[in-house]
Amino acid sequence: MAEARPSVSRRNMLIAGGGAAAAIGAVIAAPFKTVISARGRELVRAQPLLRRRLSLASASYDEWADQVGSTFAVAGGHGMALAGVRALSSSGTRPTGTRDRAFVALFDVLAGGTMAGDLIYTVSHPESGPFQVFLAATDPRTPRRMLAVFN
Repeated sequence: MAEARPSVSRRNMLIAGGGAAAAIGAVIAAPFKTVISARGRELVRAQPLLRRRLSLASASYDEWADQVGSTFAVAGGHGMALAGVRALSSSGTRPTGTRDRAFVALFDVLAGGTMAGDLIYTVSHPESGPFQVFLAATDPRTPRRMLAVFN
């Protein structure tokens, strides 16, 4: 009885070569992931039609600053306006591929409402969609002001 030998076809060689090329490309590009990601976000941010695809959950200080004055819907029926964004002096590492500095986003609850602080809320922005954020109350004298810290 003759043994069946696996044959190496041109198709199998192309598949194996393509897989190897993709793996080598991923290994070479890995150290540049942060630079590539940041540059890609900058290019998308510059295009008004594409900007809707950026998530504010991982957005930079500049992307948040672009949204000052815009409104956010909060699960539970509240609305908030982004009143300002302030850079923070913060040393240490940040999540890879997201921000180059820490900042605080200041929100004002709309329609004279108030919200409980120190909770995670699902908020939705008309351009970037829904995401979760931890909102803190800042001062009992300003119950309508909420803030979120991004590292």
